[in-house]
Parts: sequence; structure tokens; C-alpha cells
Amino acid sequence: MRLRTILRTAAVCLFLSACAAKEEQPGLMLYYPQVTNIGPSMTFISDAPSYHGPKPSDFAITSVSLDGKTIQTSCFAVNEASGSVSISDSKDLATGLYSLSISCMADGRKWDFKDIFKVNMIPIAPESVSASEAVVEIPLSEVLSSDKTVSVVTVGESVTILGYELVQEEGKDYFKITKDGLISVNKNFKGEILPGVYPLTLKMNTYAGEAVYENFVTIKLTSAPLTLAYPSEGASVEAGLSFVSGAPVCKASPENLSFSLKAITPAADKVTVDPSTGVISVAEGNSFKVSDVYVVDITVTNLYGSTDFLAAFTLTAVAFIRPVDPSSFAYEALEIIQGSSVSAAPKAGLVGDELSFSFVDLPAALEGKLSIGAADGVISAPKGNSIAKGTYSIKVKAANNKSEATATLSLTVVENPYYFTFIRFGNNLGLPVDGSFADQFLAPSSADYQALELVPQTDIKEGVAIEWSVVAKHNCGGTSIDPSTGKLTLGGFKANNGGLILVTGVAGKGEDTECSVTVPVFFSFLNPTGVNFGYKPFVVQCNPRKGVRGTVPQISGIDDASKMLLDYRRTFSYYNINGPESHISGLLNTTATNTFIYKMWATYFGAKGAAVNAGSKDPVSYYSNQANLNQALLYIDAADKSLVVNPNKWMDADGVYANGAFIGQVTYVLDGNQANINTGTQFFPLWVWFDEKF
Repeated sequence: MRLRTILRTAAVCLFLSACAAKEEQPGLMLYYPQVTNIGPSMTFISDAPSYHGPKPSDFAITSVSLDGKTIQTSCFAVNEASGSVSISDSKDLATGLYSLSISCMADGRKWDFKDIFKVNMIPIAPESVSASEAVVEIPLSEVLSSDKTVSVVTVGESVTILGYELVQEEGKDYFKITKDGLISVNKNFKGEILPGVYPLTLKMNTYAGEAVYENFVTIKLTSAPLTLAYPSEGASVEAGLSFVSGAPVCKASPENLSFSLKAITPAADKVTVDPSTGVISVAEGNSFKVSDVYVVDITVTNLYGSTDFLAAFTLTAVAFIRPVDPSSFAYEALEIIQGSSVSAAPKAGLVGDELSFSFVDLPAALEGKLSIGAADGVISAPKGNSIAKGTYSIKVKAANNKSEATATLSLTVVENPYYFTFIRFGNNLGLPVDGSFADQFLAPSSADYQALELVPQTDIKEGVAIEWSVVAKHNCGGTSIDPSTGKLTLGGFKANNGGLILVTGVAGKGEDTECSVTVPVFFSFLNPTGVNFGYKPFVVQCNPRKGVRGTVPQISGIDDASKMLLDYRRTFSYYNINGPESHISGLLNTTATNTFIYKMWATYFGAKGAAVNAGSKDPVSYYSNQANLNQALLYIDAADKSLVVNPNKWMDADGVYANGAFIGQVTYVLDGNQANINTGTQFFPLWVWFDEKF
């Protein structure tokens, strides 16, 4: 097994517990969090330490020890002014527990704190990674009912493993893996599952990057031969002359696969079947009689059985087969709009019998995007294909047993006049409107909300019409849109809450090249009294694979902002935007157990070995997860009140990440008393927008 590790240099800030140290004398106390999930080659910058007592400054590292022994290293540094600790150039650091002693100045004197900052440097990948079974066999007839699983087995400590992926051939994602490393049949696969041998590559995602294990496990979907299909059901053969068929496609396990002639009716000589390919050959000098039809039966055998395919192919004896006339073989040049379907047949008047058609040196840009009818030479591609703009020369061969000729189709793909990529309404927060920020609008009152003039901007070509529609998801009931201009008429204001609508624009509706774009538009109806509190932006865009830390809010109207404590409390909702249908939108409650938000709660409580509590705030609470913030789905950091979304949490059991929006009620107090948070002032200050494009 070969390991290929791709390391990302990342700042890792996952705190298992608050680590406090203080001098024996009363006065100044410093608090640093303990750093985990960091390995050699990774970088890190800590937050500034919290403290009680006089304000510290002039920070310096006085010593570094590894597992209790003092060492010399330049990998650690401390910011003289803030006290934040950074780790860099760490690729050669040994693993183990590093302890930093730090000094500072406060109240006119020097303070020394021994072993106050601790870093547990651990390996970036486990010592070994293997499958619980190297080879697994599953009968094809049982594949959709099979409960067979294979586990990822790791040995040795490493930075946290965030999840796993399987690398599979496109269109054949027959298997799935959970984020905990359990491989099984993907029973949600849409399409036909074929027998075969499937070596799977495992991709392991960790805080240090990705580790790739090629040929991690081989799964065999076994079956005796099921079907046998030649390129055509039969062919004409010139009596007395030779003939070679095309190779058949056999649906069967490939182990020990072989073909044999079972019978030919009526009996005839000089007919053979290639045992390895299944190609049927008729030798010159055969005894075929003109107008007779010879039916060929084929037996196919593999490791799991043998199957007879009666009348697999027919051979019709004729007096003469015309060779292909090269001068009669041609295609008309074809021009299509990008994304529209392709269909091009040879020009009428083609001379030649029993012709088969195939591509010759198909341009790489068209591989997998065009197909050709072996019997009729029709070149095709479905609507919605991804053939790029440009002109292509497509060479085709027409052949029979006597001759062959080539012709070229000139295919030109021109720009889709309906193609556009974005819809933007902008924002009223003074943020850039170039697409870097979500469309979001602050409306403290119903009057402010109704006064918003929202008309979309797009990159559609001038003169091309767009048909507009809108769906209200969270509040905003009664919102409508002008179907021709996209101008919004807003409804459904709800004080101190939020709003979400989905706006869709369609150009060329009903055409072969129709183009559609959908965007969310967010609203904040926050109108704090006394305390001016707000996030800018109030929509946190998050790639759920990576997680994110949002902006620090602007706070005024309070004498001591440190006494403002806040936490998520209740009324949690998730709205699917572009995720799979299984990510069902809705409000978290005890009865709607099929919603995506309920499943997120189930994941959180399941990891703790507890029953799902849909009435609990714990999965998104800072204070409920203070001992291990990494276990939270997301939380509002008590230190600076920024929102933190932990990576690889917002995903379903099949590893499909969220693509939607989350909102929940937050409560706050101004007296610094944590015990009062749950009954504090209620509001909805934030949206989280999940999309892997961020």
C-alpha cells in the first residue's frame, strides 16, 4: 500500500480545555488555551491570553521544553505587545508535549509564568491505515440488500481525522464511506450497478491535509454471465468470403471470463469464436449458401458460472457486399449553441453494405462527451453537455470486411446567448457588491424593510430577457417579484428575527439552451434597544469542509463590553438551497426527525453516546461545550463574540456536505452572569450560509 500525503499549512485552533497558570503571589494571572490537533509542518497563531489583574505587556519566551527537557528552537515566538504565540517552520519538530515559559511586564514589574503555554505536537497521520478486509466479495443479486461493511483501521496517534472519501470512477460511485470510516454499498446510487472488480482508493482528511491510500480495498461484485450484446444483432456475410464481427459487451464478473461456440444452426463450417474477446470469425472458403440465415449460440463462462446465450448473433449469407465508396461518405458541417444537443448523421447517398462506424483520434476535449452509433454513424451528445466553445474536427471511419473510408465532421460550438453566471442585489452595509459577500440587507423596522429598492444585476447579454421568480423560506411571506424586471416587493417582516428568500432567474426558458441561476437574499430585522450590537456582514459564508471564524461584532451602548455574554438558545432552522433532496428544510423539533437540522443534532448527541434531544441548545452552545469546543457544530466565541463553525460537522451520514442556510435565536445578558444567559434578551443576529464554493 502506498501513502501519498498532501500537507496544507494551516492555522489550527482547537482547544480541549482552558489551561491556566499563575504566579504564587496574588496580582496577575494569565490564561492560555492548550493547543491540540497540530503536527510537524503545520503553523499556528494563538489568541492573546486572557488575564486577571493589571494589564500585561512586553511578553517574551523564557524557555521551551519537550517532554520536560529544556530545548533550543526558533519555531515558537510570542508577540511582544499582545502575548499571542505563533508556531512556524515546524516541519522538523519532534512530536511530544512542548511547554513554553513566558514572562511579561505589568504594574511596573516583571512576571514569570513557568510552562504556561502547552502544545501537544502529534504525528500528522496514523502510523498505519488499513482496511478490516483487503478483499470483499458481494453477490450482485444481493448488492442492494447487503449489509456488508469494511472499516478503516488506524494504528497510532495523529492529528484529528476529519473524515474520509472514496475515489471512484465517475458514474460508478457504487460505494460510500461514513465520516467515521465505514465503507458499504451506496444504496442511493441511481442507475445500474454492474458486476466487476473495484479497487477503491481512500482519501483521509485531517487537520494536516490529505493522505491518499491507493488500492485501499478491493470490492468484487460477483455474478455469472448475465447478458451478452454484440454491436449489432447480426450481419450479412458474402458467401465463401471471410467475416469478423465486433467485440461483444458482456455483463459478468471478469475473472476467468471466456467465450465459446455452443452451436450454429444450420450447421456450417469455418465459424469460430475468440475465447478471450468473443469476436466471431468466418473464414474464407466457407460453405455458406446465399439467402440462408445462420444462428450462432454462444456460451460464456467465468469464475462464478456459465451461461448459454441462444441466438446471440445471426449471419445472413448474401451474394455480394458492396465496399464503401469514399466519395459518398461525408458529414455536413454543424454549428450548435453551447450546451445544446448534438445530432449529425452521414449525408444521404452513402454507398456500402454492412458498415460499422467508429471515431478516429477523437480530440481529447471531446472524450466522454460525444458518442457514435456503430451501425448508423450518427454522432450525438445530450442537451446540457459541457463541450466548450470552439471548432472541432471529428474524424469517423466507416468500414466493412472489404474496405474502409474516413470522413470529417466540422463541429462549431458557439456561445449560448442565454448564458449568465450571477444575480446580485448587493447590500446596504457598505460592503463590496462584487460577489464577495452575500446579498444581505439590514432593515431595523418594517418601514425600512418596505423602503428597500431591490432590483437584480446580472451578466446576461444585452437584450436577452430573464424570467424571474421568488420563494420565501424564512419569514418574508407575501414577497413577490416582477417576472420581467426582477424587482422585489417585500413582505413578512418580523422584528429582531431574520429573513430569507430564494430568487431564480431563467433565460431562454423552454429552449434547448435554457440557463437558470438561483441566489439567496438574506435580511436582518435586528433593532436592538439600548445596546447597539451587530455583525457586518451578518451572513457568515462557510465551506462546511473547512469551517470558518466570522467577523467580530460592533458593540456600543454598554459601559463594559466584557460583561456582555451571549449564546445560542432555541428556534433553530435550516433551509436547503442547492443540496440534495434528502437535506430536508425545516425548524428543529422533536417530531420532524427527517429534517437535516434534526440529523445534525442526532450526529452531535450520537458522538456523545446520548439520545437525541431536539429541545437542547448544546450542539451550538459555547457554554455547553466549553471543555471541548471542537465537539460543537458551531458556537459564538465568548472571547470576541465571533461565530465559529467547526469543520466537517455539517454533513450527512453519507458525507454529503450542507448547501443551505442556518439561523437560530441567541440570548444575551449585560451583567456578566453566565447563569442568566438562557433567559436573556432574545434576537437572531446571524445567518450561516453553507456552500463548498466558499
